[in-house]
Amino acid sequence: MNAFANPTQSSADQNRLVLDVDAIERARKNLGDGAVTPSAIAWAGQVVALLNDSLATELVCVLRYRRHHYTATGLASPAIAEEFMVYANEELAHADRIAERIVQTEVVLPSPTRAQASHH
Repeated sequence: MNAFANPTQSSADQNRLVLDVDAIERARKNLGDGAVTPSAIAWAGQVVALLNDSLATELVCVLRYRRHHYTATGLASPAIAEEFMVYANEELAHADRIAERIVQTEVVLPSPTRAQASHH
């Protein structure tokens, strides 16, 4: 069993990505096994695709907040501009964590799957 398939699902639903909380708890006890366990490797490509979408969203947020930082005007603009930069840096930290996870996950993918995942 893997962390993404729920044993109570029908075979038609097995193709959907659904988290199995019990499997995740079991995996936490074996963190030394790596970022992707053998039972979850079938889902790794889909996970990387989702992570790539999340990474893109975070980077767009970084750009928006930085633009607001540099274009803030008015009496309160210095404080507001600084707040936008704080938000931009927080979003960048999120993007860094996601990017790190993508690399951890891609290491276990077979080459064709890795190439497909990187082009989404």
